Amino acid sequence: MTADNREATRALKIKTGVLTRVRRELAMYSDEVAKETAKLETMKAEGRDPHDVRQQDQVLGESSMMIGDCKTRMENAFNELLAATEEHGEECADSEELAVAKALLDEVEPTLEGA
Repeated sequence: MTADNREATRALKIKTGVLTRVRRELAMYSDEVAKETAKLETMKAEGRDPHDVRQQDQVLGESSMMIGDCKTRMENAFNELLAATEEHGEECADSEELAVAKALLDEVEPTLEGA
């Protein structure tokens, strides 16, 4: 493997890792919003202290903001990985990293289209 191939493979591996991490973060924040929403509704139904309800609503708002941030970062990471696969596709044609990157792009693309 030449030095150029190693660099291209390394670039693909890094960009694949970034997209994987951001995708995982988005799933985590989505789960957190669902849990915090349920907790807020329970607190309201139980007639909890208004201050506690406002605090919980603030926690929910912060988690919701993170979802938008993660979607933006995921779209950027997707575009960067897509560009890298196109740029280094020939150099890394037989590499496992290219196959993993393309598979991840195929998995993430429908998520972005729905956003």
